[in-house]
Amino acid sequence: MYYKHSGRFTLGGLVVAGLVGCVAALILAYAYGVGIIHIPEVKLAAIAAVAFGCLVGVAVGYGLVWGKVRNDLAGSLLSAGVSALALYVSWAVWVASTLESQNVQKISWVDAALQPGALWNAICMINKYGTWSFSSGPATAGGFLWFIWFLEAACVIGVGAFVGLAVLQAHTFCETCGIWCKRGAKLMLAPPSDVAQLKLQLEANDLRTLESLGPGAKGTDHLDVALNSCEQCCQFHTMSVVHTMIRRSKTGKLQVTNHTIVKHLLLGPGHAETLRQHSEKVSQAAKIAAPMAKGAAAAKQ
Repeated sequence: MYYKHSGRFTLGGLVVAGLVGCVAALILAYAYGVGIIHIPEVKLAAIAAVAFGCLVGVAVGYGLVWGKVRNDLAGSLLSAGVSALALYVSWAVWVASTLESQNVQKISWVDAALQPGALWNAICMINKYGTWSFSSGPATAGGFLWFIWFLEAACVIGVGAFVGLAVLQAHTFCETCGIWCKRGAKLMLAPPSDVAQLKLQLEANDLRTLESLGPGAKGTDHLDVALNSCEQCCQFHTMSVVHTMIRRSKTGKLQVTNHTIVKHLLLGPGHAETLRQHSEKVSQAAKIAAPMAKGAAAAKQ
């Protein structure tokens, strides 16, 4: 009913993914190691760590796609491994930059990275005295600083592994043709009254309710429907449907919630063609409705 990766991969594919990830990891690690020194706010530093892990994960994820890796376990382990390497390099950059900024010693971050023992000793020395503090208090050091660093490491590696796997799982692969599928159609539809019932109908290969839905709008609740297809054999197709709900909180803040109804649901060629035709109809209807809406707005003014 639903597409799942076959679990196949090659050593060459893992090497390609690893090389892509490592190149990105070196660049991102250097930027993170140098930049984190200049971020005084704890919240901003935490956001930077999450962003660092996300970017490394994205790089590895697309490397897995280029290497045609269809194994979730191998993908997540490789993403975690490259994220750990990126974290290690960022530590080397950070230690070298910190020692230089404190006029302690000027060393190359490359030399620091190539000497794990010396790097560890430097980290322990920095931990003893600390380099930053909350608000205007004393510098954070000792056990609490180790705890902060542990959270940073867990965040970077965990987020990197999660994002890398997410990128891989966002793609579908036609094993018959040996290629990744591409976007065959994309629709934005008005949501039905019963979303739960729609899920059951789609899983039963009944697209009638979906076909009856008109165009949706970004500013209101809507369905995002995506069709992925193999362009070579035109026999392998999957469909994903996401229900986007838009609400305003009591303070007036806009809140957007995405709920996946189906993800990579397998479709036959006939249903895929039906979805493409409906995509064209919805697109034409949206183009016709747009000038009419602008005209109505202008008339009110």
